[in-house]
Amino acid sequence: MQYVVKTLIAVASLAFLASCASTGQNTEETTDSTITTQTDASGQPGQEAYSYPYGQAPSGYDAYDTGGGEQLAGAPGGGGGRAGRGGGGAGGNVVSADRIVYFEYDSANIRAESRPVIAANARAMTNNRRSVTQLEGHTDERGSREYNIALGERRANAVRQAMTALGVSPQQIRVVSYGEERPAAAGQDEQSYALNRRVEIVY
Repeated sequence: MQYVVKTLIAVASLAFLASCASTGQNTEETTDSTITTQTDASGQPGQEAYSYPYGQAPSGYDAYDTGGGEQLAGAPGGGGGRAGRGGGGAGGNVVSADRIVYFEYDSANIRAESRPVIAANARAMTNNRRSVTQLEGHTDERGSREYNIALGERRANAVRQAMTALGVSPQQIRVVSYGEERPAAAGQDEQSYALNRRVEIVY
């Protein structure tokens, strides 16, 4: 009888220890595969984005809402998140001026005055390898919708290429093109067009 009692106590003790071990929290750091996981979100009504992960062929049009993201420590545009849109924009939010790269008409070439903006954001990304950015390509309204989606993509990819040349990992970058769908300025003059030809670096 005494042997049976000792055996039952030993079994109960092992069961108790096993249940305690199964409720412990995993303290391992997040892996890179978790970092690059994207969540579905909806863009604003009537706005579509052409989006695909780096190195993969696009599968269609997806819309992403990038508002409310956390400010990357050390990134340009302090204050966290995105500032409200001022002036005659199409609604939504925009990033600060030191996270916007502007382009010439019908061009995806990086201008000399935009290189410091790219370099500052690339430094912030290389200092925080767990950060992920979304490069959002935009165009003015001239040209067809399809052409502008492709042009916005080329512009975002040009910024991606410049950032990776400065040491940013391709896995930290996502490319999206909104084409003409999200203008920063609503006018139909050259000044408005110039503001709309851009890539926004969004954290």
